[in-house]
Amino acid sequence: MARKNGKLTVTVNDPILNQKLMLETDLIVLSAGTVAEPNNEDLAKKLKVPLTQDKFFLEAHMKLRPVDFATEGVYLCGLAHSPKNIDESIIQACGAASRSATILAKDKIELDAIVSEVVDENCDGCAYCVDPCPYHALALIEYVRDGAIKKTIDRDLALCKGCGVCQATCPKGGIVVNNFKLTQIQAMVAAALEPPIQ
Repeated sequence: MARKNGKLTVTVNDPILNQKLMLETDLIVLSAGTVAEPNNEDLAKKLKVPLTQDKFFLEAHMKLRPVDFATEGVYLCGLAHSPKNIDESIIQACGAASRSATILAKDKIELDAIVSEVVDENCDGCAYCVDPCPYHALALIEYVRDGAIKKTIDRDLALCKGCGVCQATCPKGGIVVNNFKLTQIQAMVAAALEPPIQ
């Protein structure tokens, strides 16, 4: 930006022409920067959804699920997602409304068959699997059996997505993911590493 003959000139790089252009202007207005709401961190913890490094909310997948969170049934749009203009905000709001309508239109929601399952004989309630669970689907519970207090893990079927983090952290095989038990995974790996038949 420079002042020339009493007028402001701005030099910009045009990527299509691959040249620098000098524009004469009467007025230069800088737009105000958009920052995330300071209370986003508290809300993100309550909704169990992630934030970007700039403290805006982060979608599940940029192209495949642009208005969804990893947490089912929670959607985002507008300035909660990132700085954007009104047109972009309206388009994203329509997308979020459409996504929520697909759930509201159903009488029942079928849960995924691939979820974690607690093996009571092996689970001693160490709770190593509770904190790493990204969906907060596990909780430590205590109960009385034969006059003694026992501990085990309880899982919420609606929250569990079968990611396998719990199975990977359990040292005693107290929790497994249906159709992906360690013996099944070992068999898949062994089959993949077998030399081809000639």
